Amino acid sequence: MVERLSISLDDSSREKLEKLKIKTGKSTSEMVRDLIELGYEIYQSGVDFEALKAWIDYLAKRQHMILDIEHWRVIFNEIEKINGGEFWVQMEEIGLSHAFQYKMKGLDTVEKILRYVEKANWYEIKDEGNGVYTLILNDLKIKRFVKTFLEKVFEGQGIKAEVNEGFGKLIVVEK
Repeated sequence: MVERLSISLDDSSREKLEKLKIKTGKSTSEMVRDLIELGYEIYQSGVDFEALKAWIDYLAKRQHMILDIEHWRVIFNEIEKINGGEFWVQMEEIGLSHAFQYKMKGLDTVEKILRYVEKANWYEIKDEGNGVYTLILNDLKIKRFVKTFLEKVFEGQGIKAEVNEGFGKLIVVEK
């Protein structure tokens, strides 16, 4: 059975729909059905819109990759054994370069940065209030990695924040 549907679109939505139709070569009906299907799949998966936007940003420009958590753990087991100084120097450089990239994306506060990086699955944030955030790490072995990265991102943006170590967590305090 086919059901006809009439909807009202503002100018912005209409322009976006037209651009999608041109890009895909699909009719309005096909585009709307596709968008409903996509929205339904996203809704069913339980993914929030902000996470989805971050994942698209991470992956679409091919500057990040998907890595199975088991691979991640094996890599960090090896890093822990090596404790190579050059690795940590490079991590600091990467943190500083991300400071600039994040600033250009409007990620210029402790909370915005932490929430964006949380989407990479390194940790889960617990907002303690008053500029204090507990980061529950997905693996104990990544503590130094995450701490080094965040410290350099904050430093590179001139953000006053302290990253303290707990057992299996980091505590970020905005100053």
